[in-house]
Amino acid sequence: MATRDVILGLDLGTSSLKGIFINATGEILDKYQVAISLHREGEVVEQDAREYLSALAQLIDLDKRNRSWISQIKGIGLSGHTPSLVAIDEEGLPTAPVMIWQDNRAIAEARELEDRFGDPREIVGTSLPWSPSATAAKAFWLRRNRPDSAAKTRWLLQPKDFLGFHLTGSAISDPWSTKGLCNVRTKSNALPVLEFIQWSSQVVPELRDGFTSRGITTSAAATRFGIPEGISVSVGWSDAMCGMLALGAFAQPASFIITGTSAIVGTSSATEPAEDQPLYVIPRGSAPYPVLFGPTQMSGGSISWAAKLFGISESNLVIRGASDQSDRVPIYLPYIAGERAPLWRNDIRGSFSDISISDGASAFARATMEGICFAERQVLELSQKLSNSPAAEIILSGKAGNDPHWLATRLRTMGQSLRIVNDLEITCRGSAILADAMLTGDIATSTHALMVSGSVHHPSPAEIVYGERTYNRFIEKQRSLLAE
Repeated sequence: MATRDVILGLDLGTSSLKGIFINATGEILDKYQVAISLHREGEVVEQDAREYLSALAQLIDLDKRNRSWISQIKGIGLSGHTPSLVAIDEEGLPTAPVMIWQDNRAIAEARELEDRFGDPREIVGTSLPWSPSATAAKAFWLRRNRPDSAAKTRWLLQPKDFLGFHLTGSAISDPWSTKGLCNVRTKSNALPVLEFIQWSSQVVPELRDGFTSRGITTSAAATRFGIPEGISVSVGWSDAMCGMLALGAFAQPASFIITGTSAIVGTSSATEPAEDQPLYVIPRGSAPYPVLFGPTQMSGGSISWAAKLFGISESNLVIRGASDQSDRVPIYLPYIAGERAPLWRNDIRGSFSDISISDGASAFARATMEGICFAERQVLELSQKLSNSPAAEIILSGKAGNDPHWLATRLRTMGQSLRIVNDLEITCRGSAILADAMLTGDIATSTHALMVSGSVHHPSPAEIVYGERTYNRFIEKQRSLLAE
């Protein structure tokens, strides 16, 4: 019989379910990805939760047709996009489409929550949960606009927890993923919020730390997915927190950027920041180190949009942008779908400005890349300032972080040294670390054993000067937009 010494790290992302099989030294033995469809219509952005289950079955089947590492796994780690809303009945069947993190239809509901509760920190233990994309506003919208679905709903979960329910039969989540419906510091239900949005406290799942067990795989899961029965499954964290974990931000103070459809940008610190607005604080109690961070709305999403606009592939767009040698390019504000941190405005829209007749396609491609970086720089500098935790370097990973064509643009725009962690599966690695910590009981040891250290790159003096000058232009254009 094969020795069980492999971890399966799963990440349920916006466009796909990814899985890695990883050993005790952090080596990725194999990886698989299964696409998940998305319905977008204006502010409505939905998925079908049943696709999550079929994607997991397909991922396991892919492994069995290749190496069959699945027979050797000792633990399963979970990660997923948040804040999204998966409403299910007693049997785990979805009662409504999943309102994912990009869904912003709950504008009126968010405004009512803001008017009713104001500063949310006393109730939910952190800041900024009243945006239309947040769980509380989404749950309020569902109760108000889909009463039949709401009446059938037993639990309100996040996508990773939906997978966890069908793996173990238990409705469990971590406090940070459930923020807005609970207090992230005390792990207690946010009863005044639940009463206001007309939901019983019973719809909130049991809350546990993400690096603990939610249970073991059931016989039903073994039959449905082909996963061995009796394997421990972690509670899991959000994809953002799993990325931070894999980059070492919960092992010591660090600044980081995790790129994807959006970007997760922030700083961990030894002490909790005294001020957090307009960013999120993951407090002690939800994580080993407090973190001040913010998600942008469009990072890789801007690249996808621009590539379609120019009729070329995303990789071609990045190559063109990286090759542009102009002294000055247009300024791009990447607010094509509004902006989250640090502006929290879903009504503003993006723009190109300072356009010259000499600007060709490569200049616009480069401007798009620089605008993405400057949006991230704004969040990064704010997180460092408010946490009083200046960093010697920025840890960079994710899709754009792993593309060498981005390196010159990043050095030219960010103004700090970069530690590039070349790992396309950074959130999967984070979920695997959680699973390992679930088994060992020591998250620090699991982190050091499974993380990737990366390589350091330094900007030149000329790049620092260019970045400072152009970043100031970016901020000026942003101020003009916000003043309109």
